[in-house]
Amino acid sequence: MKLRTATIIACLIDAVAWAFVAFATFMSGSDAATKGLDKAAGLIVTALFLVTGAPALALTLLGRAPATALTLALAFPAAFAALFVVAVIAFA
Repeated sequence: MKLRTATIIACLIDAVAWAFVAFATFMSGSDAATKGLDKAAGLIVTALFLVTGAPALALTLLGRAPATALTLALAFPAAFAALFVVAVIAFA
């Protein structure tokens, strides 16, 4: 598999994961006490995607810096997992 193909696949998976998490957090039916935390989580995931996933997709579509694009595409799930672990530890 070529580097460009792998990056496109990773970017698409990033976009689907971002859309799912953002939709779930912004449209959650939680009570008023935790609604702010849900919206903050949605904003954090969106910002993370805009910093990692979107530039990776742009670089790939432009055909520039394939190794950097793949690194950025893989940074989104790694950073998301790290933030999830931190949140679980903080609220447990």
